[in-house]
Amino acid sequence: MNGKLLAGVARANINPPVGINKIGKRLFADPIEGIESDLFLTIIIFNYINDSVALVACDLCGIPVSVVDELRQKISESLNIPVPHILVNESHTHSCPAFPEYFTDSPEQNILKEDYKEIFFKKAVRTSIESKRSLQPVRIGTGFGHCPIGVYRRERNSKGDDVLGEVHDVPTDSSVGVVRVDDLDGKTLITIFSYGCHAVTMGPRSKLASSDFPGEARRIIEITNGGIAVFLQACGGNINPIGGIGYEEDCRDTKNRVGAMLAGEVIKIVATIRTNLEYGERTTLDEIPNILFSPLKQKEDNNNSIIKVLEENLKLRFVQLPDINKANLLRDRWEKNLIDKVEQNAPQWEITVAKHYVKWTKNLIKAIQKENPTFDMPVQVIRINDFVIVAISAEVFFETGLYIKSKSPIRHTQVLGYSNGIRCYLPREKDFPKNGWDYDSKYAVPDLVFQFSQLPAAFHPESEQVVINKTLEMIKQIYI
Repeated sequence: MNGKLLAGVARANINPPVGINKIGKRLFADPIEGIESDLFLTIIIFNYINDSVALVACDLCGIPVSVVDELRQKISESLNIPVPHILVNESHTHSCPAFPEYFTDSPEQNILKEDYKEIFFKKAVRTSIESKRSLQPVRIGTGFGHCPIGVYRRERNSKGDDVLGEVHDVPTDSSVGVVRVDDLDGKTLITIFSYGCHAVTMGPRSKLASSDFPGEARRIIEITNGGIAVFLQACGGNINPIGGIGYEEDCRDTKNRVGAMLAGEVIKIVATIRTNLEYGERTTLDEIPNILFSPLKQKEDNNNSIIKVLEENLKLRFVQLPDINKANLLRDRWEKNLIDKVEQNAPQWEITVAKHYVKWTKNLIKAIQKENPTFDMPVQVIRINDFVIVAISAEVFFETGLYIKSKSPIRHTQVLGYSNGIRCYLPREKDFPKNGWDYDSKYAVPDLVFQFSQLPAAFHPESEQVVINKTLEMIKQIYI
């Protein structure tokens, strides 16, 4: 079937109001006092004949699943495309506002958050319509680069326990996925780039909203290449930026340096991609016989494009749940802890954490009362011509992304976490404690604190492999 591949893009500013709380429960939890760099929502639409997909990139973190579900539905209605054809990816900047569903807050905060969510939805719908209006014929090219801005963050202390730190001698996935989208004359319209790393250079002492290093990278790329640059967060579940979480109150210098390093690699890769020209056969320079070169010539149009989408909801099982008596003891313990914290006039973050654990114990009791409870893990696979995007609804570890890419039959495969709502972390079986996950333990690495994701328990350690197997099966389906 002949036709033209079309693409359109639009962007909206989604800066929060001053005074709204950030997304943290312990760190990154202070009210926002100003804007360090603008937060954006960007929507790209690809269309070929009757098939369309929308890539929605947000400078946000911890968007609740219910908010993402509603966002996808609203965009689906505004564009008249199926919900599974909409990918929502968050940059995971921790310097951003929280939505009201993130956790129960004060009445004043809930009002601010509800107002922000309403404005956010309106801007998303308007931006999707603007993106559709801007559709035009395009050519796309892809490439991969490497940028060493990430550091493995699961460190062992002197007791052998996992802690959140920095381990510089562990190899990580430094790959930068790049997609160049040009008009038919070869002018850059959109640069899509992905990298897996927590966006936390603007540390917990900063009280400013910030798009963190992905925003700085975008800014530099746009100044250099023109068009709109769009960042997609990859598999950074166990990766922090070099320098870790910024300890200073003013972390802009580190943020800018890390962003510049990433931008530099993207710019280099973009410069190697030609969408409208290609090298022809070697020939002589005019009549000079001893000078041979390959002249550039216009590419012939191949009007057979491909857009395919698959989305499946995996049902993953939990580890062995405790008996109801154990669950009731956990509930009583955390309810007493909450009462004690309030009576002691403890810091607000301690009260917030206690409230969160009380809510978790109630979810645990509900799960025990069900027969064979499971939880949902959506996986989405999008193919546009010769590149594929895999989107997993979790904080995925870099090893998982690397493995999927190495086994994919499509050379340019970008694997994203942080997409379509984050359910939890997705550690591998070997990343779980040797003696199994414990309901009474307080783990120092957040990927083992399933309570913060309001899951009744840790999922079974087999889960990461289940996700990998299904993802590769879906890629093969979409490759045919």
